[in-house]
Amino acid sequence: MRRIQWQHLLLAAVVTLLLASPVSACPNCKEAVSAQPEDVANMAKGYNWSIMLMLSVPMTLLGTGAFMVRLAIKLGTLPEM
Repeated sequence: MRRIQWQHLLLAAVVTLLLASPVSACPNCKEAVSAQPEDVANMAKGYNWSIMLMLSVPMTLLGTGAFMVRLAIKLGTLPEM
């Protein structure tokens, strides 16, 4: 049974690799290649900050929600379900 699963996995990997096509760069990446070196450094910093912001917002919302639920439980104001 395990041999069949490995064969399916190997077959899926081979098909994926054979059917994969080259990927085109996004317009921003094309501009980064043609930009001056000092502009590239600024673009990299900008991409880094935008990724950090996109990652921090959901974590902040989840953390705030968890804190509010914990506070409601501690104060006894959470309604019974």
